[in-house]
Amino acid sequence: MNAITLQPLLRSTLLNGALLMTATVARGVPVSGEFAEDARGDLIAHQLLSHELGDMNLFPGTDVIAYHAHRHHFPVGVPEDGIANDWTVHMTNVSGRAWKDLFFVADHGATIGNADGRVQDLLGAPGVMTDAFRIDALGSNPNLLFESISQDGIFQPFEEWEFAVTNFGTGFNSVPPALISPGHFAGSSQISGFTGTNASIVGTAAAVPEPSTGILVIIAAIAGLMQRRERV
Repeated sequence: MNAITLQPLLRSTLLNGALLMTATVARGVPVSGEFAEDARGDLIAHQLLSHELGDMNLFPGTDVIAYHAHRHHFPVGVPEDGIANDWTVHMTNVSGRAWKDLFFVADHGATIGNADGRVQDLLGAPGVMTDAFRIDALGSNPNLLFESISQDGIFQPFEEWEFAVTNFGTGFNSVPPALISPGHFAGSSQISGFTGTNASIVGTAAAVPEPSTGILVIIAAIAGLMQRRERV
């Protein structure tokens, strides 16, 4: 790896580190969501959800993820239906914050085959419930396929997750998840007039690393990049 290639990586690392150190005072995109259990998937307690995460090109820096989705050929939690509507979502936490109890939530009009229950936007669309599942590797709906740092269900800063969404879409119309509605999810996405959005990720902030921890992460990341450069 030459110096020209290394410079953008260092800039990206420093930017992520700056986000990490300022995350304790930033508020991001607060929402008021509620998950309600039903009999379809895993037994998960009713709970309130405080933040929405999404596309790094649209969301504030404290709630952003980089993600992409691609089709896969195996269902999770439900039998195969023979339709090409199963997706794998790969996401990276570039927000600088840690998140827990993350739910993948369908927008109004979309359905999820491996749903654990339903979520509503208590402020934007109270009473409108849409399909949702908790992103985890537990029970009969083990949708979380990969965690890059530790398998603890906490989406840590700079961590990568990969999870499966089964039978996603409207009937035979299956399109990849588009997380592009900051502050709006479930029924409120359609009500608010967002176009192109069809899903959201909503969860709760976990413990936030102290600034000193952020500095250590930056140093470790830069050291790793330099070590990679020396091997090339």
